[in-house]
Amino acid sequence: MAWQVLAAMAASTAVTLMGQRQQMKTMKANAAWQNYENELSFQYEKQKTLKAQTKLMSKQRAAIGASGAQFTGSPLIVANSDFEEFESDLWYMEKRFFVQSAARDAELTGLLTAQKYKMGQTLLSGASSATNYKYNNKAANTTGTGG
Repeated sequence: MAWQVLAAMAASTAVTLMGQRQQMKTMKANAAWQNYENELSFQYEKQKTLKAQTKLMSKQRAAIGASGAQFTGSPLIVANSDFEEFESDLWYMEKRFFVQSAARDAELTGLLTAQKYKMGQTLLSGASSATNYKYNNKAANTTGTGG
């Protein structure tokens, strides 16, 4: 009878470990999906910003052309300033994307580490339960109170 109980304890521990391992795979898959969605969102925002900048520059050139002025001096300074602001916006967009990705990666690392500790705890708990069972069974056989 003792080996059946120990086999059941080992099976229970193994099933728990398999479940925890599957949770780790699910966490990784969810993080990969979130990173993909974040990348798509970033690319979409970038394209919207590029289109808006292209329209702005086209309007500026058209207005300058319609006025008959040269595209030098003040109009060029204004266009250059707008373009520098556009580049700055893109830079901050890229940094925001990078920081969000890094934060998600750090969170995933923490979750995976916690899951690994749980797996270790499960192993130790299973081993402890088996040891206690063997000890209690041996004591019962020695004193004649069971077995």
